Amino acid sequence: MRLEYLWDETTNEIVRDAVGPAAPAFELLTHLGDGAVLLVAGILIYWFGARGNRRKRAFVIAVGTAALALSAGMKGIMEIPRPELAFSPDGYPGFTFPSAHAMGAAAFYGALAVSMERGTKGIRYLMAGAIITVVAVSRVVMGVHYAGDVVVGVGLGLALVGVGLWVREEELFDPGPLFLIATAIAVVAALLGSRVFVTLTLGASIGGTIGWYYVRNRRTTTVGASILVLGLVGIGGIIALRGLSALIGYGVSGGTNTTGVLVLEVIAYATLTATVMAVPHFGLRIEQRPSVRWLQETLPFRGRIIGPEKSFTRDD
Repeated sequence: MRLEYLWDETTNEIVRDAVGPAAPAFELLTHLGDGAVLLVAGILIYWFGARGNRRKRAFVIAVGTAALALSAGMKGIMEIPRPELAFSPDGYPGFTFPSAHAMGAAAFYGALAVSMERGTKGIRYLMAGAIITVVAVSRVVMGVHYAGDVVVGVGLGLALVGVGLWVREEELFDPGPLFLIATAIAVVAALLGSRVFVTLTLGASIGGTIGWYYVRNRRTTTVGASILVLGLVGIGGIIALRGLSALIGYGVSGGTNTTGVLVLEVIAYATLTATVMAVPHFGLRIEQRPSVRWLQETLPFRGRIIGPEKSFTRDD
């Protein structure tokens, strides 16, 4: 295929015709790459995974944070309009290059595949590849991205996984360096003029860095209910902050906010992200409370997790 065909609307039409009646299924499966879905999945895996694999679970979050910073930064710098096709959704927000869904899916599911040890390596890679492919194809089928956008997105997402493996500390999957890389990406993007989710990417990257280095050598709770209680408070804070950000008109298209307001948003996102990283440690402080003990006994927890203990290997 010639390179120019990757950014030709005819390619979208060919792909959509090829999937035929399955197009509605792709429009549903595209949500496997939604930022909100990946965020919630990453947080839950980090909070409720076995204690011994904390570094690997944080590694997945760090890769996802770097992907968010890179995709948002590139979109905000290039500002390339989305395709306009007969089947493209009306008023679909944001820019087209690169595909954040494709990049996020490649980064998240790729990081899971290399860090988990449930099943064989071949099966994990096959499953991750299948999900990434479905998400990437769905964006072309829906007409919200050119084929080239998703190819580049997948390539960059997998490259971030590779960078994460390269900078890890031997076999420990220490996510600290990758959080620092995410912070650098967010800062450079902001300096180059990107205003796409700039406060979110800066705050999440900085908060992830601070939160991880604070908690990485500290004890964590063995009581899942204590994480659940603190986690619900943290998720509520994230939802409230995103709602506030929308109300003041700062998001994909930027806004007229003062520098002070933007700095406060960065601080707020950084605080929330750092708190998310520290929840398993803070849970130690409330695990003996009667209400927490009652939840632990009532809900189907096995210690801190629900389900089998060894979904990863123990490494710290």
